[in-house]
Amino acid sequence: MFWEAGSLVLFLPLSFIKSAGGFFLKFLQNKKFILALFFILILFFLKMTYLYFLDLPLSYDEAYYWDWSRFLDFGYYNKPPMIAWIIRVSTEFFGNTEFAVRFPALILTTLTIFFSYLLVYKYFNENKAFLLLLTFSFIPILTVYSFIITIDPPLIFFWILSLFFFLRYLENSNYKNAIFTGFFIGLGLLTKQTMFTFLFLGITYLLIFNKDLFFKKETFLLFLIALLVYFPNIYWNYIHQFILVKHTEEHFSRKTFSLFSFLKFFRDSISVYTPLFLFFLYTGGEYTKKFFKKESEEKLNFLYFLSFPVILGLLFLSFFIKLNVNWILPFVLTGFLFFFAYFSLSKEWEILIFANLILSILLSIIVYLFGYFPEKFPEPFQVLLERFKGWKVLAERVEKYYTQKIPLVTEGRQLAATLSFYVKTHPEVYVMQFDPFPENQYHLWRGVDILKGKEVLIVKKDFSEPYYLKNTKKLDEITIKTTKKRYKKFSIWKGILDF
Repeated sequence: MFWEAGSLVLFLPLSFIKSAGGFFLKFLQNKKFILALFFILILFFLKMTYLYFLDLPLSYDEAYYWDWSRFLDFGYYNKPPMIAWIIRVSTEFFGNTEFAVRFPALILTTLTIFFSYLLVYKYFNENKAFLLLLTFSFIPILTVYSFIITIDPPLIFFWILSLFFFLRYLENSNYKNAIFTGFFIGLGLLTKQTMFTFLFLGITYLLIFNKDLFFKKETFLLFLIALLVYFPNIYWNYIHQFILVKHTEEHFSRKTFSLFSFLKFFRDSISVYTPLFLFFLYTGGEYTKKFFKKESEEKLNFLYFLSFPVILGLLFLSFFIKLNVNWILPFVLTGFLFFFAYFSLSKEWEILIFANLILSILLSIIVYLFGYFPEKFPEPFQVLLERFKGWKVLAERVEKYYTQKIPLVTEGRQLAATLSFYVKTHPEVYVMQFDPFPENQYHLWRGVDILKGKEVLIVKKDFSEPYYLKNTKKLDEITIKTTKKRYKKFSIWKGILDF
């Protein structure tokens, strides 16, 4: 059994490299492809230089994922394990630095842009592919995700790779394409729960529109491999009472109608995805009749099926549930692939696309400047960086009182993660648990129950005395300016844990 699994793990990358080698050699004979590749590489190295000199502390989420990477596992409290694995690889090479934590985001976003270009280049039109490349290179959300590590850069990378090979499987349903497609879908499942939508819609599409392909042995193998790759996280959730499912349910708890919620979500979507989002909605609506009449090729139909109906559904859902714009990112990117594959190269569309490109470039320049000179921007912009600010200063103050002989305890994962990273000894921080059900990864790693009756160092927000300490001694109060008008307040206490 282990021999077979090991053989599969060895076979897939070797086979992929061999296939990719012949694949790219063919394209390297095309001058347009070489130009596109050169553009991607130049932009990558410019971004890498920008990232290396970026003086922006990690956000608490970035520090949280870094802390996961110190304790590798097949799952974590609210996400599958891929983000931790990727960060661990980077920090093994570059050390525990801000650059090392974020560098994978740049690599994965760049590869996402490249494979998006390649998809349209191979399956549809070379000129449209280059327009897509220019557009994707400057879309604000992809610019941001080049420098900030979240779950989304690896998700969209595996999403686009899965999509690329799924279209290839629709074109040629052999075992090799089935294996690659299933493998990358599985890696996507190990990244974020959103990938289940790809799996579900892929099955649904074949079952409704291509039953002959759905019932082939190769298709069964495709979906089986995806689930086998994902199985370690299923097992992890099983032994942890499916805590990931319970966490996901929390995102969909509010169900009251709100026009404001929809308008805000729609406005934010246009802001981070540019007006191209509106172009996609227009062409998607126009294409609907052709889709049901089956007037277009299957690859275009699948791009439509994986994007337009889903985004319409999520727009409707935003009336009832607060949605974040990044949640629709893979569907929007798929929608943009559909748009560039479908639209006609008329003068009207070219004018709109180039106008949108100019706007995207201007917005990206603003993003670049904002990262280096946030204090030059108005207060509402500075607030966007609050989650990054203050942690280094706080860690320096904590180091005055912290020794490894006394446990460090906080009241939430934000403080625990950032102190774990920025305190020089990288301590294993405890988090107070006030409810019986775990609320973050720290509650799964180390319970504060074992510290009862022991002396601890408490770091908390605000200046109020922690009620769960006795023989309490206030050591410090810290006020940190984060914007022109806003401050963060923390306090440090020592005492005997008693709750």
